[in-house]
Amino acid sequence: MTNLSRLLQESGTPEKRRIIADYIHGHSHEFESLLGSTFENDADLKGHVLDIVDLLNSTLMVRVIEKAVKHNDVQTRIRGLQAAYRCRVDSFNAYVAQILMAEEEEFEARKWALHILGSTNPDYYSQLIRKMARNYSEDIGLRKEAVFALTKIVNDKTLGTLCTLLGDSNVEIRRSGAWALSNIGAPESVSCLLAALDDEDEDVRDWAICGLRDMDDTHALQGLADAIHSSSPEEQVRMIRLVIEQRSEVILRVIAELLGSQEPDVRRTAAWALSVSPYPPAVPSLKMLLDDQDEQTRDYARVALIRSGGLDSAELALE
Repeated sequence: MTNLSRLLQESGTPEKRRIIADYIHGHSHEFESLLGSTFENDADLKGHVLDIVDLLNSTLMVRVIEKAVKHNDVQTRIRGLQAAYRCRVDSFNAYVAQILMAEEEEFEARKWALHILGSTNPDYYSQLIRKMARNYSEDIGLRKEAVFALTKIVNDKTLGTLCTLLGDSNVEIRRSGAWALSNIGAPESVSCLLAALDDEDEDVRDWAICGLRDMDDTHALQGLADAIHSSSPEEQVRMIRLVIEQRSEVILRVIAELLGSQEPDVRRTAAWALSVSPYPPAVPSLKMLLDDQDEQTRDYARVALIRSGGLDSAELALE
């Protein structure tokens, strides 16, 4: 057993791993000699080498990662791919792409391969990733990973793909697409997010609402306000709770209009929202709710009036 072999077997702490990395940098020939036999014959030592790969210089790091990625043991391949992703190694992306396209390969290996390609050379591999996201016959988990990767590759084709996914037959993919567009927040996606407000799935609708809410875009906010106004009472309650973070005139105006709803839950939620985000133009409608039959609605209306300057807190205490 060589000195380096003994050192590697003691790589149990970060401090020891740094010492070993320093030794390797000073004895690179010994490490190169050990490397070939280690990945072929010694599973334990192979794991210890992968433990320190992030601490190696770029040349040695690439040598170790390449051996791991091309190894016939799946767990070794996965560890190598994870290291390649962490270190942004792109020198054997062509081989990584083969792993991604191999349907018989383990999911974890394909997942890390996808993220390596998406992060190291997005311009070249974005078409492949878009195709994978749209592929109905592909593993759902991998399609969702492809959607996540696309949030880092924002362009017109990416947005088009994500909008297309909002019409996918699989609800998990529709949720992922709505989440992705919500996170990207591109004005070009307003129309498809507005359409997603009619999705049968609550999570899809919620992501679409959040995406529209968080855009600094008049068309998005007005479309969202129109949707709130025309929705069922139950949906109006949900939407009010989601949109109140956006304290825009457009949103606050439609919430103020709902203070006159025939539905107690809607009136109560609208009064609560305006107690959170004061809106002085709503004062006349809020005053009418001081006589509402629902106690919570009356209390929220009082708080909203005080915060909007429509009622002096010294004049009327909360019940």
